[in-house]
Amino acid sequence: MSVSGQKKVQLLGRKLRKLRKDRKLSPDDVASSTGIDAQDLARIERGEARVGLETLFRLLAAFEVSAGELERLMEDEPAPYSERERFRRELPG
Repeated sequence: MSVSGQKKVQLLGRKLRKLRKDRKLSPDDVASSTGIDAQDLARIERGEARVGLETLFRLLAAFEVSAGELERLMEDEPAPYSERERFRRELPG
C-alpha cells in the first residue's frame, strides 16, 4: 500500500473511532450491532486494516451516518502541521 493510501486508511480509522466515541458506543456495542469482531474494529480504527464496503456501510448504519457525511468529515481533516507551516512560509508579506 502506498504512503498516501496508508494515510487515508489511518484517517478513515480515526474518523470511525470519533463517530463511535461521539455516540458513546463501546467497541463491543458496535461489534454486537454490526457483526464485526471487536478486534477487527480496533485494527480498523488504528488504521492497521483496510475496511471493505460492506463493513463500512454496516459501521455507518450503526453510527447513523451517511456515506456523504463521512466524505465531508474526511475532507474537513486539517492539514498536518508541516503542510500548514510550509503554506504560511510561502505567503507573501
